[in-house]
Amino acid sequence: MQYQVLARKWRPQTFHDLVGQEYVSRTLINALQSGRVAHAFLFSGPRGSGKTTTARILAKALNCHEGKAGEPCGVCVACIEITAGNCMDVLEIDAASNNSVDNVRGLIEELQYRPARDRNKIYIIDEVHMLSNSAFNALLKTLEEPPPHVVFILATTEYHKIPTTILSRCQQYGFKLIPFPLILERLRFIASAENIQISTTALEQITFSSGGSMRDAMSALDRVIAFSGQSVRDEDVSMLLGLVAPAVLGKAVRAIASNDTQSILEIVGDLATNGQDLHNFCRSLLGQFRDLMVLKSGVSDCSLLGIPESMLPELTALAALFSREDLLRLFDVLLKMEADLRYATQTRFQVEMGLIELAQIPRMRSLEDLIADFSRFVEGEAPRPTAGSPPAAPVSAGNRAPAPKDAAPLSPDRTRTANPGAPSAVMGSSVLTAAAIPVAVPESARQEAEGGTLLARIAAAVQKDSLQPLLNSVAGARLEGESIILDMGPSASEFLRKQVKENLAGIAQAASIVIGRAVRVFLDEAPAGTVVPPPRSSNEEDVLERAKKVPGVQSFLDKFPGPVRAEKLKP
Repeated sequence: MQYQVLARKWRPQTFHDLVGQEYVSRTLINALQSGRVAHAFLFSGPRGSGKTTTARILAKALNCHEGKAGEPCGVCVACIEITAGNCMDVLEIDAASNNSVDNVRGLIEELQYRPARDRNKIYIIDEVHMLSNSAFNALLKTLEEPPPHVVFILATTEYHKIPTTILSRCQQYGFKLIPFPLILERLRFIASAENIQISTTALEQITFSSGGSMRDAMSALDRVIAFSGQSVRDEDVSMLLGLVAPAVLGKAVRAIASNDTQSILEIVGDLATNGQDLHNFCRSLLGQFRDLMVLKSGVSDCSLLGIPESMLPELTALAALFSREDLLRLFDVLLKMEADLRYATQTRFQVEMGLIELAQIPRMRSLEDLIADFSRFVEGEAPRPTAGSPPAAPVSAGNRAPAPKDAAPLSPDRTRTANPGAPSAVMGSSVLTAAAIPVAVPESARQEAEGGTLLARIAAAVQKDSLQPLLNSVAGARLEGESIILDMGPSASEFLRKQVKENLAGIAQAASIVIGRAVRVFLDEAPAGTVVPPPRSSNEEDVLERAKKVPGVQSFLDKFPGPVRAEKLKP
């Protein structure tokens, strides 16, 4: 006897055998038992959800000679012939190859003849959406008022292509994708009946690859059995079906969360070496981030996620690594990356660079946080610390002063603190003027610094090596209140003066460490003995100029150009 594939061998034969379509089977059973059977049915839904199978079961229930209403016996001649597909009174028509108006006219002519043996003449038209407009129009009148002995059962995977005039003449039933646990249980039952040795992990992988289609799941199981025989290994399933193992997806997600570029490159390299389809990997990663977003939204239903319960703890742990905003941005960027792969000439390189770009997204700060930090900066408060950083001490009114125009702010890469445990500079704290670096040192060190050679100690305390030669070229330095005046001397060149001006922020930082309090640094360009007062500017201009030098604010202004003014927030 010729081998019969699992999808045909284990096709449901009664309404009770249908998996995942309980409301359809229950409605049809009640209609058959009450005698309220329509003359035309429309079954719509995704592939492999049981539309044609249900149509055959309904045909058997309508023409069964011995069974009860709604329960075909399966042993009478009508049931046996319908199951085998050779019943003269049940005609299955493929609308894809019989879609012309002439085919429909021939069908209408045949309707006038009574059944050869059974009670009803049943027409099962599969993929009915393939009929032409003329064929649909020719079928309208007959579909609305067929002969009493005729029943139409239409099936389609593209419901939206059916004309409304056809829909209004049919009793409609919508089939849905079969939930993950039901497919898994059915495959487990079939494997046991076929004496196949296969693990639950392998069955879960086959079920996941089916996408909710029972027929696809059985076809995949057939392929695996044909490859592995009676004993199936987990690695055979992944290799044969081209699936990405959940462990690989989890490793990739963790590498993106931790910005681990080395792990990202290793993962992509291993996939490429093993012959894995990188397009499929990106699609699987998209599904992974979708599941993480569902979990992050508070939904933990495995049937909605389409995953086995064994994977739920791992996905929950991965979801905790991201915020909702991060997951949305990651999904959006990955979706564009997956679309661009269709036109990529170097798929591996594009996947590597795309994943590295994804790894930068969790480190980005939201626009709301930047605006909030800018508001704190204007008020002179400490910015909100980033994740993993201790809270910064607020800046008091006593050590907050307007910065002179010569005192350039420190850029983030040049920012240093005397305390290694202090938080890194962000937003407002990255703008460190000459008078905004409060560093606590012992009183003895402060007295020693004030009594010793001030310039030499400042030169020794600078963090940037290139500043020491500049300070060694300065004639001297003196402390006057909260300011340090650098004496350039009459022989100082314009180039030296310019270099010192550009590095006043770094010099002010070192001077604050030596003195033990926030100080400002100015150049004494007037004749000796003349005290140079610090330049003054209006509060609004001072705040605005400082704010524009903050990298985050400047980036915001580049994106949203327009007039900007500083205002004091009302309490």
